[in-house]
Amino acid sequence: MPAPTLHPAAEQVWRLVPDYMQAADEATDWTLRRYVGAAGVGLEKANELLTLVDPATSVTGTCELINPAATPRAYLAWLGWLVGIDTSVLPDADVRGVIADAVTSQRRGSVAAIAAAVRRTLIGSKDVVVLVKPPDPDYPSWDYDEAGEDYSADVRRYDGGITDPWAIIVITKTIQTPDESVTLLAAVGEKPAGALLELQTLAGMTYAELSAAYATYDAMRASNRSYGDLASSFS
Repeated sequence: MPAPTLHPAAEQVWRLVPDYMQAADEATDWTLRRYVGAAGVGLEKANELLTLVDPATSVTGTCELINPAATPRAYLAWLGWLVGIDTSVLPDADVRGVIADAVTSQRRGSVAAIAAAVRRTLIGSKDVVVLVKPPDPDYPSWDYDEAGEDYSADVRRYDGGITDPWAIIVITKTIQTPDESVTLLAAVGEKPAGALLELQTLAGMTYAELSAAYATYDAMRASNRSYGDLASSFS
């Protein structure tokens, strides 16, 4: 009779049996091989886990258990927990991408992370601007850090009346924000502890269009428009 098929875990044990015993086993109708198969029952899950975590044996050549693109669906909730993502509130189609983004940058609480959380609640082109330490709307001169992380006044003029280091303003387009309460909740859930966050949903040009209209900050200042005016333009 042909040799009985074994689960890969039991097959690995069988390969450790000496060759002369394997050769002699056929004459006994594979008694030893069938015993190895029976003894291996219950090792399947352990073998699958070891295969997943070992780059030498995994399908993708990575530790698939912590690879959001390859890990089995059952492990995604655990993987999301490790990087601070509640997968229960995400559509299945978005879970792997959201975890991968968090794993790559570990940027929870940053401007980019707040924007990403907000975008998941929007529709259309999902335009969002996150202003950190926004300037006083009535103050005529302010500088923007090109890295996109900070609005701040000249250090010689810095005080709480010019910028608020604990203030965050999130701006989205009204037409792209189907539920403001959901968007606000997403933003608040991502902000740093102690920071005050305000959501503004406006209805005009996008931030890209605003940038095109005012290519330089000198052009903004020359317009004599306040920060509040410019923020409203994004509406």
